[in-house]
Amino acid sequence: MEGIILGYEAGTATGVIRSADGSRYRFGRTDWKSPQEPMAGDRVDFVAQEELAIEIYRINGGAGSILRMWGSLQGSELAVPTLVYAFYAAALLYGITMVFGVVVAYLYRDSADGTWYRSHYDYQIAIFWKSLVYFLIAIPLTFFYGLGMLIVLGTYLWVIVKIIKGWRCLAEGKAAP
Repeated sequence: MEGIILGYEAGTATGVIRSADGSRYRFGRTDWKSPQEPMAGDRVDFVAQEELAIEIYRINGGAGSILRMWGSLQGSELAVPTLVYAFYAAALLYGITMVFGVVVAYLYRDSADGTWYRSHYDYQIAIFWKSLVYFLIAIPLTFFYGLGMLIVLGTYLWVIVKIIKGWRCLAEGKAAP
């Protein structure tokens, strides 16, 4: 039977699964067969035995995987710079997210004084301002032989390269390039 974990208390090692038909089943950690800890939002396959779920396997990540990944970043000095790089990557489709990213970088930059990841905030802020200047130059030049469109394309490529280089350095625990 398939269902979703509604909640799991690590302290008591018990949880509740709601099946596809809406029935709820209690389970204990000893019935969990997947290697990772159970988490609310995980989709599961299980055997229903009266009001209990046994032989429980996680089917896929679902919301649980996203929460698990965010939980591993929370409290880490890498969480905020990672979020800013994600905002910048999303800006390739939705430009406004780059503004959110630079605001976050400015807000957290001072709290990173004296750390290796301070360079990432400075790097991210520089990417924003340089790309903004290139786009502002491109706007009037768009009317002259399409030169502005070439500048926009070049700026997009430049931003992509900068994001990849910075994010890679962050993941490797190095200062920004």
